[in-house]
Amino acid sequence: RVATFNAENFFNDKKDSPGANSEEIVSAAEYQKKLADIAAIIARLNADLIMLEEIENDAVLAALQARPELAGRFVDRALLPGNDPRGINIAALSTVPFTQKVDHKDDQFALAGTGGSVKYRFSRNLLEVHTEINTRHVVFLGVHFKAKVDDDPTKRLAEAQRTRLIADRMREDDPEAKVVVLGDFNDFPGTPPMDAIEGSAPADVFGSAGLLQSADAWTVKSSGAPGGLALHDDLRSAPWLQERIIKGTATILHDEDLPAALRPASDHAPVAITYRID
Repeated sequence: RVATFNAENFFNDKKDSPGANSEEIVSAAEYQKKLADIAAIIARLNADLIMLEEIENDAVLAALQARPELAGRFVDRALLPGNDPRGINIAALSTVPFTQKVDHKDDQFALAGTGGSVKYRFSRNLLEVHTEINTRHVVFLGVHFKAKVDDDPTKRLAEAQRTRLIADRMREDDPEAKVVVLGDFNDFPGTPPMDAIEGSAPADVFGSAGLLQSADAWTVKSSGAPGGLALHDDLRSAPWLQERIIKGTATILHDEDLPAALRPASDHAPVAITYRID
């Protein structure tokens, strides 16, 4: 079972992120409550791997991994600091060990078809983690694209194109690699960045978690989306995995699905899906 969750500004109570230009420091009480609340939400997902966005650093991730609510569930973690000036990063927790962790912080890329006149980097990073599940090589590409605040849709599209290129090259190098792109895309289905991730025939299509026909298919409130609700957080999987989604297992935890005390923990709803990997 795989999930993604934007934990919204998950900072600790120490000044311990030297690379951040504007590191936020919360009180000890606020930090402990955030740890407990995010851990409780993750526990409800029952995920074997979860991609997390807006995690300050490895100290926060390690403290989350050790929370009693998670009962030692996750045996490995990954966080590779990225480019965000506030120091929010993409991270992962897993019940199976990672066989490889790849950093894309310094990747430089242009928007397709522009001749490379403007070079971009990922707004945060692209967290590439490799696993072996039932002898299968399964790769997870964790993303957190450019935010709608101070919007730059061209950069977000370039990030999406680069992510899909990384996924395609990986599958060319290893045709047996099973790839999932997941995280906070900061855009919704049908927009150019999501179309770039999805692809179209004759290329393989990276399908959604199977929630698009549901009225509940949203993870964040967004004034720029139809109806003010947007599916910014999703799991996009290559065909082999897409065909192995277990019907009825797609879940989005909205506020009404959580105890009142947990609802302020994040402004995003987590998404989870179960694949049959055999």
